[in-house]
Amino acid sequence: MQDNLSRRERKKQRTRQRLMGAALRLFQEQGYDDTTVGQIAEAADVAKSTFFNYFETKEAILPALVEWQLQQLEEALLPERGAPASPVARIKLALCLVAENPLTDPPLAGRLFVAGMRRRETHPGLALLNLFSEQVCQAQAAGEICTDLDPIYLGGLIRALFFQQLMMWHHGYCPLPLPELLCATVDLLMDGVAGPEWRRE
Repeated sequence: MQDNLSRRERKKQRTRQRLMGAALRLFQEQGYDDTTVGQIAEAADVAKSTFFNYFETKEAILPALVEWQLQQLEEALLPERGAPASPVARIKLALCLVAENPLTDPPLAGRLFVAGMRRRETHPGLALLNLFSEQVCQAQAAGEICTDLDPIYLGGLIRALFFQQLMMWHHGYCPLPLPELLCATVDLLMDGVAGPEWRRE
C-alpha cells in the first residue's frame, strides 16, 4: 500500500509520524502537562502551525498515538517478523511490549482514557482486548488453550490481569522485574485454562 501513495502523501505520512514520535518521546521525558505543542513541533522539526494541520489539539494526538503504537505491536507479533511460533509465547511478548510502552505510564494512561471518552473514540483497552482475543484464538487453533473457552472472555481476563499487575508493579508491590511478573501471570493463568484437571462449570 505504501508503494501506491503519491510522493506528497508519503511526505505527509512521514511528517505525521515524526510529530507522533516527538510527542511520545516528550510525554515520556517530561510528562503530558509540561509538554507544549510548540515543543512537539520543534522536536519534529516542523513549524508549530504544521502540527495543527494534522491534529486539532494536543489532546487529539493521543488516540492517534494509540493507533500507531498498536499497529507497531501487531507487526511485532508476526512470526515472520521474528515473533515466537507459539501463540501463548506471543501473548507474553505482547504483554511485555505493552508494558514497556510509554502510553501505559499511569498518568499518561489516564489522559488517554479521558481523551477517548471526550472524543467518543475506541478506548485503548478495547484495542488490547481485540489483540489478546485474537492471540487466544490462535492459541486455541494450535491446541495450546482449551477450545471450549470464549476467546473474548479470556482475552478480557488477560487484559484485566495485565493492568492489575502493571499497577501493582508501579506502586512497588512486587519485587520481580515487570517482564518476569507478566510472564509468570500468564503461566499461572495457563494452569487453569490448559491444565488437565480444568473443567468448565
